[in-house]
Amino acid sequence: MDSLKNFCQAFGLHPLTGFGMFAVDWMLFGGEAGTFGAGLVLTVPFALALTVPCVLIQKHSFNDSWGAALGKGLMVGVLTAIPTALPSVVSLGAGLLGTGKYLLKEKS
Repeated sequence: MDSLKNFCQAFGLHPLTGFGMFAVDWMLFGGEAGTFGAGLVLTVPFALALTVPCVLIQKHSFNDSWGAALGKGLMVGVLTAIPTALPSVVSLGAGLLGTGKYLLKEKS
């Protein structure tokens, strides 16, 4: 059971980060699709700016090291900045893994 919890810690995102960036990605993608890409000037910097809160949530709420929090935050920020909805699957899946960590913590 500990190995599953360690896997969720290593590859998961805090649920607020994972599900929040999933929702933001879909909202930004809708604006980009509606403007035929002209909204990229606004959406890409906005998505990249959300990297900072993601790093802080990972560090302080998910108890990641600074290196892991920075890597995960940058990964989810860059994936959110990509102007398609496909990378949001990573945010959703990692958010589910993070939720699994908390559910495993409750049972132990």
